[in-house]
Amino acid sequence: MQQELRQREAELPDPQPPVPEAMEKRLATVLQELQKEVRSLQKRIEAMEPVNMLALEEYDRTQARLEELSQKLATLEGERTEILLRIENFTTLRLRAFKEAFDAVNENFQIIFAELSDGDGYLQLDDTEDPFSSGLSLVAHPKGKPVQRLASMSGGEKSLTALSFIFSLQRYRPSPFYAFDEVDMFLDGANVERLAKIIKQQADVAQFIVVSHKTPMLKLAERVIGVTQARGAYTQVIGLQIEPKTSAV
Repeated sequence: MQQELRQREAELPDPQPPVPEAMEKRLATVLQELQKEVRSLQKRIEAMEPVNMLALEEYDRTQARLEELSQKLATLEGERTEILLRIENFTTLRLRAFKEAFDAVNENFQIIFAELSDGDGYLQLDDTEDPFSSGLSLVAHPKGKPVQRLASMSGGEKSLTALSFIFSLQRYRPSPFYAFDEVDMFLDGANVERLAKIIKQQADVAQFIVVSHKTPMLKLAERVIGVTQARGAYTQVIGLQIEPKTSAV
């Protein structure tokens, strides 16, 4: 401002014309106001002291930390998006695998149930849109009876239906070993014979140990071991003679 004032003074005529008294008073008033404002600003500046000269360094460190955190946040958001995509892909693949397994097991169930009961049955999902949070029903139609759910069947019908489901799973993904404990308890002779034939067929891919008192089941066994209570309440294991054309001792 002083430099500008000097430049303006150099531009003034010499000698300078007299300043009117009214103008001089007005300039004095403006000068006083400016001086008053300068003093006010100086007081405000002094009130801000002491100035932290390390503030710039602290700002630079904070700015660098902010940029670092922003980069990490962007990385995490990218990883989150990738994880969500993987979850979605996994869910799709899991649903596809389940659907393939369900269709195969359902087809096996229909075939095996027809062989065991001369009827028809199928598997039914309670919620086809979300099978993992819902249940699975075995719907069966034994020969000569209306369609029934498992809970409303007789003991023999329940056994045949449950066994059909087990065998349908085995055909889809066999296990090396199965143990059946009197699964033919509620079956009549004809149904026991059908069950024994199914077990004999499945025995080509797995080993079966069956506890049974039914003659049709014993006749089709490859090996028969008898367990009985001997004298003195001791358990005795005995061998049974089986007809050579059906099985060996």
